[in-house]
Parts: sequence; structure tokens; C-alpha cells
Amino acid sequence: MGTEDKTLFCFCHWGGKNKVLPDGSTSYVGGITDQIIVKTGINYNDFVNAVFDRLGIDPSDKVLQFTVKFDKAQLIRLRDQEGVDTLIQYNDGFAHVYASSSEKQPNSAVAPNMATTRVSTTEVEAVSLGSAEEEQVSADTPNPTPSNQWITDGTPDAAANWSEILVGEGQAFENADAFRLAVFKYSIANRFHYRILHNKPRYISIHCAADGCPWKVSAGIEKKSQNVSIRKFVDSHSHPPLDSSQLKPRIRMKWLGGIMQEDILGSPDCLPRKVCEDAEKNLAIKLTYRQAWSVKQRIREAINEKSGESYKLIPWLCNRLIEAMPGTIATWCCSEENRFKRLFVSYDCSIRGFHVGCRPLIFIDVYNLNGLHNSSFIVASALDADNEMYPLSYGVLLSMNEEDLLWFLEKLKLVVQNREVVIVSGTSLPFLSSLDEMFGDENHSFCFHCVKENFNKFIDGNTAFKVQGRGKEIALKYLTDIAYARTLDSYNEALGKICSFRRELYDWVIASQPERWSNALFSKPRWDHLNCKSTDSLNSFIEEEKFVHVLELMEAYHEKLYMLLQSNKLKIEQWNLPIGPRVAEKIFQNQKVSDNLAVTVLSDMEFKLQDLQGREEVVNLKLWTCTCLDWQMTGIPCIHACNAIAMTSMDIYQYVADWYKRETQQHIYAEVMDELAKFDIPHPDDIVSSASSGNDVMLCPLSPRIKRPPGRPRKDPKGLQVETVKRPIRCSKCGGVGHNKRTKCCSVA
Repeated sequence: MGTEDKTLFCFCHWGGKNKVLPDGSTSYVGGITDQIIVKTGINYNDFVNAVFDRLGIDPSDKVLQFTVKFDKAQLIRLRDQEGVDTLIQYNDGFAHVYASSSEKQPNSAVAPNMATTRVSTTEVEAVSLGSAEEEQVSADTPNPTPSNQWITDGTPDAAANWSEILVGEGQAFENADAFRLAVFKYSIANRFHYRILHNKPRYISIHCAADGCPWKVSAGIEKKSQNVSIRKFVDSHSHPPLDSSQLKPRIRMKWLGGIMQEDILGSPDCLPRKVCEDAEKNLAIKLTYRQAWSVKQRIREAINEKSGESYKLIPWLCNRLIEAMPGTIATWCCSEENRFKRLFVSYDCSIRGFHVGCRPLIFIDVYNLNGLHNSSFIVASALDADNEMYPLSYGVLLSMNEEDLLWFLEKLKLVVQNREVVIVSGTSLPFLSSLDEMFGDENHSFCFHCVKENFNKFIDGNTAFKVQGRGKEIALKYLTDIAYARTLDSYNEALGKICSFRRELYDWVIASQPERWSNALFSKPRWDHLNCKSTDSLNSFIEEEKFVHVLELMEAYHEKLYMLLQSNKLKIEQWNLPIGPRVAEKIFQNQKVSDNLAVTVLSDMEFKLQDLQGREEVVNLKLWTCTCLDWQMTGIPCIHACNAIAMTSMDIYQYVADWYKRETQQHIYAEVMDELAKFDIPHPDDIVSSASSGNDVMLCPLSPRIKRPPGRPRKDPKGLQVETVKRPIRCSKCGGVGHNKRTKCCSVA
């Protein structure tokens, strides 16, 4: 069996390091990244030369590794033609190749360093201080052995790179805490306990805790630089390293927090129990659940304070986005106190793609940002020619009030311009009147997924009746039939079924404004996309960014959008038909079902079709219509149209709307963005705020003042209030309503 022809967008990396993300994939940090285009049939030597030529490095003493699509964390050595063929066969759209020095002897998997492991911190007992005088190495001391000789697989995972953190005499540290932390890491990596003999402001002396062991290190403050430097370092032990059961390090909470800070931010959604497991695995420190949870919260608060300076860089990054792609809308707003309040970004390539090829349909969804309490990440997206998500714009709103939402919608209106669009939003979105005011209530559709959630809450939250199990499934099926009904007859039929099933459910449907979410009643085209989250990719697209602060969110969104647009552009070359794979699959399914229809020819371009239930529909190929309205609503030939087109032996793809054609997809992705250039990003301390002309608002915003309210956070965000029906009190004695047998029952003597 021959290998199919493929074209891959190949990312070439050099000089950085991999960071394992919570989902198992990897992100390349630092170094340089470039790209080449790889096609099936390329030989090994040409591929290797292309990679090193693109990176501009000498191939001598270098090795190449790559990943496959089903395991992004595993690095595979690329050494021959078979490796090149494997890279092409087991990657789709794009691939990653990593160049590294052969002297490092890289493992086949990404090293589990501190940047790739979920851990947490705790407030544990400090290292005990000794009071004995400083010991001296005597001639009777047993032959010393270098401390790193005994490093075995028993060393905690996170300490793999700490065995040489202490170099020798003259090594400088920023302050005394940095020196103490280095000694702690060194003891973990080399598996020994130590004690601090002198812990003075200007002099620190630390010895191995084992009796008679010569290992020691002392450090003092330099007079000119005020750095702490090592004065004496005896790096040898007279005993073997401790095993995992004996190694029980003790550390101050702030040191442990400094070690684990990056890892908690890399996996901010990890559970405290997982933090406890990783802390024991990587640092040989046992934590309680309460300790892990407490320290995780403290680190988040400390990071929020530390990241406050990064808000000064938001104007710089907005200007950089506009400079890199003129036409981009990147604007921010601050409060009267010059504190960050909201942000809106829409790239020029997204705006152009939306206007030249995307349907006039926009989905608006809101996500809570865990990095900023009570703040929201609002996303506006469209659909491309293959019904895949096409990000259009995003915003960060510090408070989801009417003023902030109206500000976002005004910026979105600038993106849409004079084009009339349909907005699909969740019913839990506050201040829906703002959407109606900006885009018109006739163009505002409710997300059916949110309608169904509220319907579920209504059923579960009422005590006047019980609908469970099979009955609840039937009720949800009737609700779905109401939403997707295309004709008024089918709508009324489904509505009658839910009314006969339970009158309360019928009343709820009528009160929920079905003209905003039912196909039969909504007057504008939605192409059968009734949900905000019509694709799971939207949620996964921004899932990790919900835990970071605003500047990191902007950078991460740019990187993900860059990769998404590049990947979708390359996929067009793999289209074997005039339409995309998803639309082609839909037509194929319709053709299979259409084989069971009975056909009556009315004219050359008009046909009557009857299904097994006896329902009849009329198809007019000249007008592209079917009385079932499926063809008109989706732009894709329905089962009746597929049968009629087959009768004429015409090309079915000629009857697909232009929204789904290859040419449209090429127009959408004709212009894509470049990677974000951050080589000259300034330091926040180098930015001097200056007053803008005409007012007292500063050009560089300060971090927002956020105070978390007391009490446990709500499990579910505030949404649409569900109307509940209370069950009336009924007396078991007389059967009367409004009392029971113990209170005011007239039949009781």
C-alpha cells in the first residue's frame, strides 16, 4: 500500500527548551524557530540539509528529533530515511523538528524538569540551626568521595538539573536567600541532609548533617557588589547518599514557593491532591491536602502582585500588533484612576477573511478568567468554508457590567462595519438588551445549548412535578425537535407533543422566546448552527489562557491564532473535492439516505419525492429549493435534493452554496499573520508613564485593584434565573390546600 502524498508545514526549533503543557503537548520556549515545507518523497539528506540551512547552524555535532501527532511530548531520534517517512506519515498539516547538540545526549522524552511538572508548596518546618562551632577537615577523615558520584535513579525527578548548582569558590548569588535556596536544591539532588552552623546577616556556614562528613560550604557578602559569594566549598562526602525513605528535607515555605511557582502557573487547574503527589515525587516532600491548597493560593496571589508591572506593556504590545499588521484593532481602556479596565483585539487578517468569505454569522461566548477574579474573556468567532471555527476578535473585561459589554460590542461593530450579521449568544450573557440595541433584536439568536441547560434546570429545580429518567429524555427530545423544526407545521407538531406530555414544560417553552432559537420562527439564516459552542475547538483554543494575566493571554492567543491560520491554510491543498471534508461528509450521508425515497418527475427541473412514512416534498433544481426548507437553510443539498440531482446526472457540487467552496476558503486564508516579534520588548521599569494631551489619564495603565470577596466561590457562574414552582401544602386529613393536619385543620376536634 503506497503512502498518500502529503505536504507538511514543518516547525524547526533550535537553542530553546520544551515545556510540557497540562494536556501532554509541548511548547517550545526560547531559542529560535523557523519553518520549511516538507512533501512526501523527500530523502533524508535533503531534509537534514534543509533544516540546518533554514536555522543557519552547523550540522556537525547536532542531532534531530521529531514528534508525532498522537504523542506531542515524546521526542523521537531522526537518524535515517525511515525516520523522515515516519515524520511525514504520522503528522497531519504540520510537524515539529528539534535540533540539539549531540553532547547533551537527549532522552527520548522531554525531561521532567521543574517547568513540566505539577507541584505545589506548603508551610513546613525550617531547617534547624546548629550551635556547634565550625568543624574542620582533619587528616583522620576517611577518603572523601565526590558528592555527585552516588546520584542514582533515586534522586527526586525535579532535581535532575540541580546536582551542579553549586560550582565552587567565588560563585556569586543575588542575596542570602538565593544562596540558601541553592544549597537546598543541591542537597536534594545529591541526597544528603545539612545543618546551618552560622546564619548571620553577613556570613553563612553550612555543613553536612552526618557525623564526621567533611562536606561544607560558607558564603559572605561582598563589600562592593553586595552579592553573596561562596568563600569556601568542600564538595566531598564520607558516606553514601540517602535513599528515598531516609531523604526527608525540610524547607521554608518561601523557598519551596520559589521552586514550585512556575509549575503551579504552568498547571493552574491541577488539584491539590495531585500537587501532593508531585511534591513527594519530585522533591521528596510530603504535603497534606490543606497545605497544598493553601500554598497554591498564596503563590497565585504573589504572582498577581508580581505581574502587576506587566500591565504597563499592554500599550506597547497593542502598538506592535498594529505595526505588524496595519488595519488591526487593538485598543484598551483604563479607569479614572489609570487602572486597567478592558481590552479589545481583532487582527486585520481575521477582519479581511471574515468579509471576503465567512458567512454573516458571529458566535459570542464568555469565559471566566481564573487569573483575574471576576473578570471575563469574551470571544467572537465565525465559521470558515469547512464549518471550522474562525476566531474574529476577543476582549478582556474586568467587570461584566452593561458599560463594559456595550464597549466590546461597539468595537465589534467596527469590525463588522456595515455588514448585517446574525449574533448567536448565550442566554446567560448579561444585559442582552445591549446586543439587541447594537445589532437589532431580529438579528440576535439565543444559543440552543444554553436554552437546553436552562430547561434542565427548570425540570430539576421544581418540586411541583417530577420528570426523571426516560421521561426527561423524552422532554429533551421534544425540545430539540422544536429547535430544529424547519416548517411551522413541524414546529407546531413538536410543540403539541410537549404540551400533551406536560403543560408546565409547554408554558416554559413559550416564555423562553422560541422565536430567538427555533429554526421555524427565526427569520434570518443561521446555516443550522444554533449553538455558540458549535465546535469543541473554541473551548480548547482558550482553555489554558484562562489562568494567566492579560499580557500572557495576548501573547498566547497570538501564537495559537498564528498556528491555527497556518494549519488551516495548508489543509486547503489536501482538499480532493471542490468543497471541504466536513461538507463532503454531510452530502455523502444525505446521498445514502436518499436512496430510500420514491421519485416522481414533474418536469426537467422539478421532482416530487416521498419517504417511507408517506411524507412528500417537492424539489426545484432551478430555484435551489425544497419544501422541507433544509436546502435553503443550510446551503447544502438535502436528502430530497440529492435524489433529484442524481436523477439528472448533474454534478451535485454545483448545487452547494458558494460559502462552502474551495475558492471561498482560499480567500479567507489568503492573508495570514506572522509570528509576534518580541526581541525588543522593554522592561516594565523602563517605561515612563506620561499624561496624554487634554486629560489626566496616563498612557500606561496600572494593574487593577481586585479584592476577592469573602466566602467560598460559587460553583456555577450567575446565569439566567430559573423560575421555580413550589408545591402547595396539602392536608393529609381533610385533603384541603394551604394547611396540614397539625395546623388549622377543621376536621380535627
